[in-house]
Amino acid sequence: MNGTKKGRILSGMRPTGRLHIGHLVGVLSNWRKLQDEYECYFEIADWHALTDAYDKTDQLRDNIFNITLDWLATGIDPEKSVLFVQSHVLQHAELHVLFSMLVSLSRLLRVPTFKEKIAELRVSELKHKTKKVLEQSAETAVNSFLEILEQYEQGNLDSASYKAVLKAKLKDAFMESLKDAFTGSEEDLPYGHLVNYGLLGYPILQAADILVYRADHVPIGADQLPHLELTREIARRFNSMYDRVFPIPEPVLTEFPKVPGTDGRKMSKSYGNTIYISDPPNEIEKKIRKAYTDPAKIRKNDPGHPEQCPIFAYHRIFNPDEVPQIEEDCKAGKLGCVACKLNLIKHMNEQLEPIREMRSKYEANPQLVTEILNEGEKKARAEAEATMIKVREAMKLW
Repeated sequence: MNGTKKGRILSGMRPTGRLHIGHLVGVLSNWRKLQDEYECYFEIADWHALTDAYDKTDQLRDNIFNITLDWLATGIDPEKSVLFVQSHVLQHAELHVLFSMLVSLSRLLRVPTFKEKIAELRVSELKHKTKKVLEQSAETAVNSFLEILEQYEQGNLDSASYKAVLKAKLKDAFMESLKDAFTGSEEDLPYGHLVNYGLLGYPILQAADILVYRADHVPIGADQLPHLELTREIARRFNSMYDRVFPIPEPVLTEFPKVPGTDGRKMSKSYGNTIYISDPPNEIEKKIRKAYTDPAKIRKNDPGHPEQCPIFAYHRIFNPDEVPQIEEDCKAGKLGCVACKLNLIKHMNEQLEPIREMRSKYEANPQLVTEILNEGEKKARAEAEATMIKVREAMKLW
């Protein structure tokens, strides 16, 4: 590593499969620049991937292989950076355990991403519970009806009493069920039985990821600053309680462009609106031809609103030189959507072709990919163990 570089960086991704053009623009292009300026450690965070997918590990190895191919194909250089799989460096787990003693439960519950997850789970839980309550209410109502009907048929109730009792019984059954919907025991709370410790404790593991390499810089967006702050708190607490082992990592604030999916929503695999870095030319063409465009532009000569169109957003990425003219022609009704898409397909495929070629070369030589990761893991383990020696000495462990 070049000693003249600005400092050390740790960053990573969860292996969830092939990467799309949002990753290319938002993260990988930034990493490519950073590796020339900083000493970079890039981790494939497979343990983090388990926090919400611990029961779906059948694709994990393929995902790790594919994410490595995409990194290498887009210019993440193993000669400049350390590429490794998180779980192959066990010092991450050791430091995670030690850090977990320094963080209170209440502090973890205040982490923004955890609070957001809880909000999602509450909606999911409410839907689940509402369905359960309605089923129970229906069953109770049916049982009450049959019980009262039996009394009526036996002559124990006259017609007026039958209706009054039936109404009261059914009302009680529904009110009791609604009460159950809005109350419950501790085990019914979303963070009680729907959230595993891995999700709650992931910020501690994230802090261990960063600090086990004594990284002093972390590339993040401004909205992620609260997440980094917990790492900084842990480093300060450890240093003041034991000995100064860790730097206090500073953010390298990065503007991550938001790339829309082909349907206009955020690009996400879960929406099925992604364009992958590794998509072949015919797949690119197929996806772009079907992509959402300005709904107000029905005919070719209608004035368009390019700021609302994913195709225009893609032109900004893959065809920036023509963007001013495209914007002007679209707004003036001089450019049809079909022609605009065909132009984009040409430029997109031209820029992605070198990446696809490089990816194919690595894909045809999986042993080389494995060797690159193995070499990265050796470097990562050596640096992580050097940190842990300092940590064990500072904590006076046996």
